[in-house]
Amino acid sequence: MARLFFLNIVLVLLSEIGYSQNVYISRDVIGSYGGYHQTNGLIVMDNLGEVAVKIDSSSNLVLSQGFEQGDFTLSPVVLPISPPNAFSPDGDGTNDTWIVPLNEQYEQNSVVIFNRWGEVIRQFENYNNLDVVWDGTNINDQQVVTGTYFYVIEVSNSNVSVSGWVQVVR
Repeated sequence: MARLFFLNIVLVLLSEIGYSQNVYISRDVIGSYGGYHQTNGLIVMDNLGEVAVKIDSSSNLVLSQGFEQGDFTLSPVVLPISPPNAFSPDGDGTNDTWIVPLNEQYEQNSVVIFNRWGEVIRQFENYNNLDVVWDGTNINDQQVVTGTYFYVIEVSNSNVSVSGWVQVVR
């Protein structure tokens, strides 16, 4: 914070005495930072660099200042719910409903099905694959046409949200 205050004072002083300046901000790595480590075969940067501020003035005076950023690690995202992307609601007794792998942890959920124009064709609260399950019908209980539909599954008590597509095959 002190560095940023100092930089602001220098900018004000330069402009007060008639110097024009250009300010450049970049994500350059300054100094000996920028190390990395490996986790499960992934290369993880320990520090993505410092924000470098460079000022060029009309008198060829150049001031460069870096501001160190904190270290952090990026981890791959694992989706807790992975629904199948196809089912065939044709009344033959096989794959007639869309079975979403929801365990007890995800009992309080909301499932919304959209068509390709973004219109909601079906909504479910507490989808359970038994009596609350999509059977390939719309809000009016009419069979939807063969095609690709999109879904959003939200689990309220665990802050989980998953979206994707599902193919209806007849």
